[in-house]
Amino acid sequence: MRITAPDRGAGRGFSRAAFFARFVAPAVVAAGCFSAFAAEKTPFDSIAALAAALSQSDPDAALDFFYSKMATFAEIEQKVEALTAQDDISCAIDVVTDTPADGVHKLDLDWFMQLKSQGDSGQLERRRERVQVEMRQFKGVWKITSISPISILDPIRIQ
Repeated sequence: MRITAPDRGAGRGFSRAAFFARFVAPAVVAAGCFSAFAAEKTPFDSIAALAAALSQSDPDAALDFFYSKMATFAEIEQKVEALTAQDDISCAIDVVTDTPADGVHKLDLDWFMQLKSQGDSGQLERRRERVQVEMRQFKGVWKITSISPISILDPIRIQ
């Protein structure tokens, strides 16, 4: 036979069940909702956001996904700014393969862009290339640390 002391509650006249229902359960639910929003980002999230930024002709947002200390960053910055200033862009990037090792993801991408010049010519150029990138995580954001070929970011070639 087991004898227990009467439930005196968790303070201020609440039973343990009432205290749990009123204070603990909502805190657990709120923490679960917060963790869903704070879910770990993946390299795929960054690639999708890069494609969206290019499609919206937003060079600053696009450049956020490139590591600013990589050797070719200045060239990438110049190309992205020229590309987004000159052209209407539709961009789609599919991940063909992802090889993770030691905190680095090596991605083989199928990168498609349709560029339309904003000038009088209205020239249309379509590009589809296999592009290799390496990505690392910096302060919770997956960034491209190398890209080849970099020519995928060239502005439209007006003829």
